Amino acid sequence: MTSTITDFSAKEPSLGYFYQIKYALLVLLSHSKELDNPKVRIENLDDIEIEDINTLQLLQTKLHIKNKANLTDSSVDFWKTIRIWSEYINNGTIDLDSTIFNLITTEEIPESSVLHKFKKNITLDSEVLEVIKVLDRIAIESTNKTNEKAYLAYQSLSLENKKNLIKRIRILDNSIAITEINDKIKKELIFSTYPSTIDAFLEILEGWWFAKSIENLTSQIDNISSSELQLKIANISDSFQADNLPNHFPIQLEITDEDVESLKERNFLKQLELIKIKANSRTLKRAISDFRRAFEQRSKWLRLHLLNPDEEEQYDVKLFNYWKNIFDIMCDEAEEKSIEELIELGKGFYLEQFAKSCPQIKIREKFNEDYLTRGSYQMLADSKKIGWHPNYKEDL
Repeated sequence: MTSTITDFSAKEPSLGYFYQIKYALLVLLSHSKELDNPKVRIENLDDIEIEDINTLQLLQTKLHIKNKANLTDSSVDFWKTIRIWSEYINNGTIDLDSTIFNLITTEEIPESSVLHKFKKNITLDSEVLEVIKVLDRIAIESTNKTNEKAYLAYQSLSLENKKNLIKRIRILDNSIAITEINDKIKKELIFSTYPSTIDAFLEILEGWWFAKSIENLTSQIDNISSSELQLKIANISDSFQADNLPNHFPIQLEITDEDVESLKERNFLKQLELIKIKANSRTLKRAISDFRRAFEQRSKWLRLHLLNPDEEEQYDVKLFNYWKNIFDIMCDEAEEKSIEELIELGKGFYLEQFAKSCPQIKIREKFNEDYLTRGSYQMLADSKKIGWHPNYKEDL
């Protein structure tokens, strides 16, 4: 058996980005209880930035997965962060009097380190001056080339600004690991859904959060607000009620010609071929999209135990009964028709009844997504339980 050496140094930065985005969600959830409609920005002034009408908090997140080391006085993580904050103070980017500076790290601060003092608020002037004395000495005497620019940035601060900065720094060490962050988020959501559906709930919320984070990172939106997050949570909560279901596949799929080619032997496409729906047409590609979304959605509901198999079966019965009623009417009209007329009759039946419009048959009262109905009909067509051409059973 070949052994593989895992390169943590390559994985760490990638996981760091995921950690940062997940931590931003946790921060907004937890701070929404105490701040006035706070707003989060990612990779703006800092890794995470949260502000309300009165305060701005900058959060620098440091994830380490290879070794759980100590955060020492000369730590690169600490001094790199100090450099960023010092430059913001010097160039007037931030208002020092209304800003709180947070360093979130999975490392541990030993009690012997001056950084240990930042685990709580430093308020006494004597203690502030003591910390400044130690940091000044490190900045002057250290030969660490990696921290050189950080030392210079810190030393360029006035004594008054150093005092204000020291009073406003908070370090949270031994922070939650990336494998633990979901549990913390779920605790914040504990009253948003049933205990049995919390994992499914978080999966939907995370999907939305990552999409919003990308919009923020690409400057499509300026921030993500607490009120927006609250509205989304309420919306997801509603989808988990007894008369509703969550929608995991809200976006129409882009179907390529290659997708069509790979599925050409499926019965539901052969059924459309019988009524001369053109290969690679938008109508046919829409049918494939509906089929895939409905299949994946129904499978996901069953896998997450959100849908009872009996309920799914009853839904298919309702779909079949509706189809059978109008199919029989079409078949009455099909008597003594030519081959070409039968094709046209079947094509009109499909387009008018199932493509241009959609039967209002719901799996649950408040779930109103047409793709589920249309796609479920394609699934029934794939199993030959229904069809569009009057003679589909004989012609397939």
